[in-house]
Amino acid sequence: MAHLRREVHSYLTPSDYRRLEQEAAARGASVSKCVADCLGEYFALRVEMASVVAAPGQLGEPHQGLIHSLLARTEERLAATLKAHGERTAALEDAVQAVRAMIDRLVLLYFVHTPEVPAELKDAAVATARRRYTNWRRAVDDMVGGVSSPAPGAGTRTDTE
Repeated sequence: MAHLRREVHSYLTPSDYRRLEQEAAARGASVSKCVADCLGEYFALRVEMASVVAAPGQLGEPHQGLIHSLLARTEERLAATLKAHGERTAALEDAVQAVRAMIDRLVLLYFVHTPEVPAELKDAAVATARRRYTNWRRAVDDMVGGVSSPAPGAGTRTDTE
């Protein structure tokens, strides 16, 4: 059976024509043969891409074809990334819970070991506390914002000590 062929004429920009010539040379084919091959590949790829959307099947079934393989690999990378982020998030949540428990214990110990300020000394105590708190926050900000973090309690001295 003879293959029936149709003749097609087209106009290309100079840059597209150069790319076509380069592709033909890389394939070891004539420009006409390269055009026919590329067009056939394009049509096959469109059919395959449409099959991705319309493909029946369940998640986890083996994928076939270029697009299916690329999508499957992308899904695997996304799943691995999400799993890693989930593990890091869980570890951070555990750390936050530990810090919350430590702060709660610290506040309880503070209340147990610190007497209440008498009413007549309260204004002075509040003013002192605000100044000390401001200095403490500045020291913490310096420690956190600095290039290297010193050990807790080391190297940061304020005028309240």
